[in-house]
Amino acid sequence: MFTFDIAPAALFDERERQFAAWGIPPPIVARARAGITDMWGTGAGSWVPVWARLAREAEADGQWLRAAQLWGAARFPALATAERQEAYDRQLAAYAKATAGHRLPVRFQRVTMEVPVDGPLPLHLMARRHRRRPGVLVLSGGVDTWKVELHRMAVATALATGLLVVTVDMPGTGEAPGPLTPDGDRLLAGLIGEVRRRHPGEPVAYLGLSFGGHWAVKLAARGLVDAAVDIGGPTGAAEPEETVDVLALPYGMPGILGNALGLDGLPEAAEIDDMLAAFSLRGQGLLNPEVDNGVPLLAANGAHDHFIPRADTTRLAARPNTTVWIVPGATHCAAEHIRPLLAASWAWLLTRPAFRRSGSRSRSRRPHAA
Repeated sequence: MFTFDIAPAALFDERERQFAAWGIPPPIVARARAGITDMWGTGAGSWVPVWARLAREAEADGQWLRAAQLWGAARFPALATAERQEAYDRQLAAYAKATAGHRLPVRFQRVTMEVPVDGPLPLHLMARRHRRRPGVLVLSGGVDTWKVELHRMAVATALATGLLVVTVDMPGTGEAPGPLTPDGDRLLAGLIGEVRRRHPGEPVAYLGLSFGGHWAVKLAARGLVDAAVDIGGPTGAAEPEETVDVLALPYGMPGILGNALGLDGLPEAAEIDDMLAAFSLRGQGLLNPEVDNGVPLLAANGAHDHFIPRADTTRLAARPNTTVWIVPGATHCAAEHIRPLLAASWAWLLTRPAFRRSGSRSRSRRPHAA
């Protein structure tokens, strides 16, 4: 793990909306921004201490879910220092209190699932308290937004769709074992296999945000899910002249990605180009438009993504059973319009054949606890 050059003000410019979406009230985000002058230090104006003070205030008030999200901001954007690792531990502890000591609008379980090859994998499961619809949606974020930060999205998804939502840290992040590698889908494939074993006959979908969208596309291309939604995922579908210079990406993304890869520092340009080329789904032969495995895929992103080339999304339209949405006036993951995009994605998913069939049986099923 390593630290990297990024100005706190620049990070706030890009992530204020994201912090608010996690559930941190904007006035508290503004307090953090006003107090932070240093990214990696330990002084009174440094990133972790400022967020930690706000998190402890929430804990003192018994607001454990808010505290968990504030500790999540403290450990952001990578566990590159001991203070951030401690903040992450505090986040998990606060979240455990939030989900155990308060009535949530959904049934909630934290489970650790044994996944072949990679071992134990902690998960958060959420489902409606009544009339759960048959079907499972696995949800993951990207290299810096992990499953606790996705709590509000997971709750909303479970309530709106009726599906069992299984939130997981993607490979190289959070509580997932090991670093980010091109074959990280083996972890998720093992998870999906275990989900199918535990919920026989129910369709399984995957929704991935940012780098999580990469895995959504790969799992669909491999035929391992019944449907998939990719929001802002890097896929390697773009032509070489359409790709981006990874080391020139803004807002500290090279360092965030490098930490997920398990590196000790930023590599040279040629080295990281070769490393990331191994993730290309086109290079792996998984985007051949002549291959139709029947798995429907929705790929969406903002029209002005500053991390991912637009062609990584639009060129997926050549794949059979693929729908592409480009959201005007939006950036990475269409963050400016994420709520309507998610609502439209839920509707798209529930109208896919496997989920329509499962929905037609939902009236006769008893409610299913997570």
